[in-house]
Parts: sequence; structure tokens; C-alpha cells
Amino acid sequence: MASIAYKLETDFPVQLAGDKVSVDAPVNVSSLLPGNEDEVLTALSTPSLTNVIMSGFVRDNGLASSLNRGRFYACRNEQNKLEGVALIGHSILLEAFTENAIQAFATLARRVEPAHLLMGEHTAVQKFWNHYADKEQSPRLVCPIVFLHCNEPFHENSSIDGLRPATQNDLEQVVHAQAAMAFETSGVDPLKKDPAGFRERYLRRIEKRRVWVLMKNDRLVFKTDIIADTPEATYIEGVYVSPEERGKGIGRKSVSALGRILLQHTKAIYLFVEQENTQTQSFYLNLGFSIGGQYDLLYF
Repeated sequence: MASIAYKLETDFPVQLAGDKVSVDAPVNVSSLLPGNEDEVLTALSTPSLTNVIMSGFVRDNGLASSLNRGRFYACRNEQNKLEGVALIGHSILLEAFTENAIQAFATLARRVEPAHLLMGEHTAVQKFWNHYADKEQSPRLVCPIVFLHCNEPFHENSSIDGLRPATQNDLEQVVHAQAAMAFETSGVDPLKKDPAGFRERYLRRIEKRRVWVLMKNDRLVFKTDIIADTPEATYIEGVYVSPEERGKGIGRKSVSALGRILLQHTKAIYLFVEQENTQTQSFYLNLGFSIGGQYDLLYF
């Protein structure tokens, strides 16, 4: 199991008042409420993996919704200028324009319900952890990842019959495939930890036509999930090919066919691959993806 430890910087005074946190930077962090969507989406317009995920949540659910599995916060300076946006809850995602914003978000995150995952660009995650962690504290698991994006038509231009949005009848097969992938990455099986909630969230995704599948004799052959779908970028994850069908070109054809569909209404497709998985990286690079940066997943 991987572990990571950064030097913990000196803590600083923090005063909590309701859902606000103030630091001696001076900046303040407060929860975002409906009505601030345009400002937030503008702040998240810079192309990045975490920005498109947060933008997708805002577009799908609004700023204040239990479906986000957390709360959106804004960090502002004394002139009320926005210095960063973060989603803090089950997962922590952030877009911080200043060191003060990273520090303030980390301070707040320590004082709300424990998160399970921190996701972000490598340097930002390292700085966040310096302010977030107690002395000698390490994440349960660290997974370095490579952010990949494609802005042009895919090199592969073949079609594949049967690729379609999943239906409720496909739920159990796609849920078990996704759970196996989650366990492989994080060491946690969501079907054991929260089976009802996991199925409910997945069914909602299916109802929004955000899961695509290819079936063969009523058996799942390929699937992928659309986590965020915005005009700027569409973020996909959970790309799966059944073990017995691997090496036959089904994954390449399916990703390419879905990519052509998605690029009709979005400017780019985003995904990530574990840094150590060079074979899968080569697969996507050969399809036409480019490397957009180095990110980290920190599991608590």
C-alpha cells in the first residue's frame, strides 16, 4: 500500500462562525448559495479535470444539493474578489487561484465531516495536504494519475453496432463492473460499504443517460460513465471491457464511437489513467488523447 507524508507547516489562527471560516491571510470562506452559479462557472472555466467535474455538478444539481455529496464554498479576499472555489464533502475538489485560498480550504475541510478522497493537480494537492494533515498523518492510499484530454476527432473511425445508453435492466451488471473497478483503485468495495446508496446513485446516472454499454447475448461487454457533461468538456470514467473480450479491439472501437457522439456537443473529452498503468496510457494516446497534467487521488 502506498503512503505519503509531507512536512506539516505551522498552523495559523482560525475563527469559525456558522458556515464561515476566516484566516489571518486575510481571506474568508463561505458556503455558496443559489444565485452564484454564473460567477462559479466562470471561475471554473479554466480547463482542468477537477474544474469540469465541479462545473458538471453545478450544471446538473445547482450549488446547494445533496446530490453533490458535499457543499460548495467560495474563498474571497478583503475586496470580495474570488480567490477560489471548492467542493468539500465526501470528496474534496478545488480550484484555488492563491496560496491563501488553498490554506483556507484546507482549514475548513479539517473541521467538517471527514472526507474520503482528495483529487487535484499534483502541486495543489501537496500544498493542500500540508495545511490539512495532522503531524505524522498520511493518506490511506495515494494514487498518482495522468490527466488525458482529446479535442479532435479520434484516429479510430470504425463503427460498432449495439453501443447504447444503459437502461434500468442493465443496472446490476454495470454496478458490479463499476464496483470491481473501484475496489481495484481504492481498496474499497462500494457494494459492501453502501450497497443501497451505490445502486441509487448509479440508477440516477442511468436515468440521465450518462452510462453507455455494449451487450453481447445479454452480457455486459463494454461500459463507460459520463460523470460531467458541459459545453467545454465531457469527463468520462469507469471504462470497462469484460475480461473475456479484452484484446479484441472492442474497447478501442467503443471509446472511439462514443467519443464521436460526445464531440458533437462538447469541445473536449477528459479522463484519467493511473500513472503506473503505461499500457492503458498508450491505448488512449494512440486513440488521439494528449497528456494534460499530473494529478493525485488521496484516499483517507
